[in-house]
Amino acid sequence: MPKLDKYKGIIFDLDGTLVNSMVAHAHAWEQTCQKFGIPYDKEWLDQLGGMPSRKVTQEILKRYDLTLDAQQITSDKIANFEAIEHKGDVIPETYALLQQQYLLKKIGIGTGAQAKHARAILKTTDIPSMIRTIVTSDDVENHKPNPDTFLKVASQLELEPSDCVVFEDTIIGQHAATSAGMDCYMVENGQITKFVPANGLEVGSGPEI
Repeated sequence: MPKLDKYKGIIFDLDGTLVNSMVAHAHAWEQTCQKFGIPYDKEWLDQLGGMPSRKVTQEILKRYDLTLDAQQITSDKIANFEAIEHKGDVIPETYALLQQQYLLKKIGIGTGAQAKHARAILKTTDIPSMIRTIVTSDDVENHKPNPDTFLKVASQLELEPSDCVVFEDTIIGQHAATSAGMDCYMVENGQITKFVPANGLEVGSGPEI
């Protein structure tokens, strides 16, 4: 487990960090890609985790030089995601960390999901009872990899960015944390792995307890 003594607040991403909902997102995108005849590259799409669906659509159209209706694609993906009843289980390692820390530190969530989707993911868990705030894609103009999401969480927690540490599962999210001036732990395949300090100059194993 990472050593967190120096921080006053912890900010978690949601999809792929606290809840294994990336599987549901991937399935929804696969259905949409099949419907519109778009190549489906799961590994590439996973790296866009943290972006709202409408921005992922823009990246898809740009990558494949397509002239399809962006709104239709986005709406179809969202409908597919909403139709999935069980959107994912909690990720044991980060969930255990949340349980261990929520009485000790201020906890927030910064996600690229829409508010209604974040609520749908969280409603089958007790995570809401352990966090003080959540910032979704509806709450900021500039999404990850911009720092706005995490800066807004820190502001709502009444903390300086340097007093917060982020847990993220994508490079886009890690860049957002670094841009916000926050240390970051990466979550890969459900495991807390490398530590990226706020200056972004070093990447290695984080300090252990």
